[in-house]
Amino acid sequence: MDSERPGPPTNERLVSRPFYLVAAMVLVWILGIQSLLAGASTALTLREGAFQDVDALARGGSGVGEFHDAFVPILGAARFVVLGTVPQLAFPLSVARALLASTLVLASTLVLVGRPSSRSFALQALGANALFAILEFIVLRHARGAWIDMAARAAAVIQDPTLPESPVELTRFWGFWVERIKLGVFELGVPILAAFALTRPRTKTYFADAAAAGDGAEEEP
Repeated sequence: MDSERPGPPTNERLVSRPFYLVAAMVLVWILGIQSLLAGASTALTLREGAFQDVDALARGGSGVGEFHDAFVPILGAARFVVLGTVPQLAFPLSVARALLASTLVLASTLVLVGRPSSRSFALQALGANALFAILEFIVLRHARGAWIDMAARAAAVIQDPTLPESPVELTRFWGFWVERIKLGVFELGVPILAAFALTRPRTKTYFADAAAAGDGAEEEP
């Protein structure tokens, strides 16, 4: 029986990180980049006060069959206009979103490169961003209803006989569901999926091996 002390894990074992962990962290990185850009662009737009004309956008999309192409720009422009009426609330939220999103980018990058201490940091970043998404959704509930109503009123000029309902009703319907899907699927779904991947036994073993390899490298003369 060999009584020699086993050496530290080899690089071959460290490379075999769980595939689901890699996939989850890529999704987190994408979510972080998108949230960072969204928060920064919102804060910049609110600071400059350069808002698009919602009615002009709607008139530009008033041709036959152009409702779906005009819907997203109209909703986005209405959102900025309404948030511009409450800058004391919207601006800090936008800055906070950008700052928290940067932790997602950093945490997912550290996990992907195999930093031993990145697992706990990633879990904290995921939790903080998920809680912020819920808080922001609640705080902006009245503003959200206002910008959806503004977009719906502007969409009334769109003439599209292929639509099953009026552009006003469709804008209200899809406006509310777009925000709910964004929250549930992306801002909460991705962090939950990533947290699940980070707490799997194989993931814990992978980071334990990475930490052991790091300690073994430091002990070598």
